[in-house]
Amino acid sequence: MGQVTPKSGPQVWRGRIAVVAALLVFVGVVLPAAVATPSAAAAASVEGSAPREEPSPPVAVTCGLSQTTVVYGAGITVSGEVSPAIEGQSVAITLGGTDVATAITAADGGFAVAFSPSHGGDVVARLVTDGTASPAQRLVVRPKVTITYGTPIPFLDLRYVVKLAPASYSGVITTTVMHNGARVVRLRKKVQDGKAVFTLPLRGVGLFTVKSSSAAVDELGARTVAKGLRARSVKLSVGSSGPHVRGLLTALQRLKIRVPSVGTRLNRDCGDAVMAFQKAYRLPRTYVVNGDDWRKLDVAKPVRPRYSRPYDHLEVDKGRQILMLVRGGAVRGLIAVSTGATGNTPEGRFVIQQKHPYTTSGYGGILFRTMGFYGNFAIHGYVPVPPYPASHGCIREPMWVADWVYDRASLGERLYVYR
Repeated sequence: MGQVTPKSGPQVWRGRIAVVAALLVFVGVVLPAAVATPSAAAAASVEGSAPREEPSPPVAVTCGLSQTTVVYGAGITVSGEVSPAIEGQSVAITLGGTDVATAITAADGGFAVAFSPSHGGDVVARLVTDGTASPAQRLVVRPKVTITYGTPIPFLDLRYVVKLAPASYSGVITTTVMHNGARVVRLRKKVQDGKAVFTLPLRGVGLFTVKSSSAAVDELGARTVAKGLRARSVKLSVGSSGPHVRGLLTALQRLKIRVPSVGTRLNRDCGDAVMAFQKAYRLPRTYVVNGDDWRKLDVAKPVRPRYSRPYDHLEVDKGRQILMLVRGGAVRGLIAVSTGATGNTPEGRFVIQQKHPYTTSGYGGILFRTMGFYGNFAIHGYVPVPPYPASHGCIREPMWVADWVYDRASLGERLYVYR
């Protein structure tokens, strides 16, 4: 059998070129079409579907208060923002669930509005379109307090008026008076027609601090207002008149110093009461009430007797030139007296031996309301009764007070005389 000889030459190369060309056509045309064209299933799944949208952000409202506590009648500002920001939206401001103001948003969503609250409660900003509301902010409104009073006079009562707004306030006011670090008085009054009227006893001289506290009621918060009052002293002497004289005599009476009456004129009898005070508290015996006397009145306590038994008795202190009527172990009346000029008034423990409406003296004159206690020595009314020992040995007392002592002392009553 013969061999087959492979083709060669130009014929072979033409065949090879044809094969390569066919391959290039397949790669350049068929394959790109396959890559670029989706499958029928994929095309079906895409065809007819809508584009996906992002969800809208939620609406939010905030609010804040320029002040969280105000006095009735004052204004506050409520501010905040609405997001997303839309200009021109209406925002209602509510107080305790009631609309009280309306704000309009700016381009950035912010808003602000001022109003004067009549009471306290929760403040909320609410978007009018859909009712979206902010968290509540607590507002406290305290009543407006106005205080009026007259001129403070030492030891006299002061009319003190506390007015509140709104007048509808129906709570209770407690008023406390402080002086020298101690409480003088605490009073409580129910407010009526928007006010409470107090009578404050100014028991002293100088600065007083008055605190008035209203209780929380009627959606109004509690409030305390403090006021400093100064009861100033003035110089007084026999012949002076005015309210300070009444204050002085009231203070002397509080110390159990016997006064003829409590009025607005310092007459000569009242001068004896001033002298009794100056003697009892070892002040200069001038009949003139000045700064030192007022300062002593401010802190003075009633004089205590030297003897405690018997419970009812009389005492005469020759050193201070005073007589004390003691009842129940306490001084109930203190007066100025004048004992023996030579110091001869006997000292010791005696009893009232005799009582006579009038007697005569071996030295001349009438002795008024005489009470003998030892020999010819007696207690009696007489003129004059100077600031110093001036008698012949008896115990002189002012005429205007002699009746008062005479009527209260009894025969056999104990009398102590000492220096």
